Amino acid sequence: MAGPSCRDHTAGVSPGTLEETARWVGAARWLELRCFELLGGWVTTTPEPDVKLAFARQSHHHAWHAELFERVLPSANGFSADGLVAAPDDSWSAFLDDLAALTVTGDRLVGAYELLMPGKLDEYERWHSAVDPVQDAPLRRWLGFVVMDEHADLAEGRALLVDRGATAAAPHREALVATHHRAGRLLR
Repeated sequence: MAGPSCRDHTAGVSPGTLEETARWVGAARWLELRCFELLGGWVTTTPEPDVKLAFARQSHHHAWHAELFERVLPSANGFSADGLVAAPDDSWSAFLDDLAALTVTGDRLVGAYELLMPGKLDEYERWHSAVDPVQDAPLRRWLGFVVMDEHADLAEGRALLVDRGATAAAPHREALVATHHRAGRLLR
């Protein structure tokens, strides 16, 4: 599993600014692109048809979410969000790399639906409630769509966890939990 984080790409941005919004949107876009790649990459190597279908369907949801975040990536005269579509720090990249390397369906289900998706949904919900409904109306609207999708996808994933007894059949669960803990919050 991955080691501790080395560098925080999001440090040094003042809270409540255009830069903070751009950093958060960039981190969310990065994560959605990685989730698209992650779940889509698992489709061809997951033997169980119901899990394979869920991964395929949900990977496309994440691609759409990434597109929505791209639409609201801030731009202004004298401000460029170039380089902000990136992991918030190296530990997030490591966590997603660890998930991508999983080969056992139980580990994949635990990683996706016990760790990654619930943590991401929690952050998106907090972000959605904190976004100014006037100043950031388009972002708030897209976040609302993303949050609805995430709830549905998480419910489907948790049902697969229960149906398959995946929590008990996940040999790398403890290491995944530790790596996820090191990654910390996505939106800082």
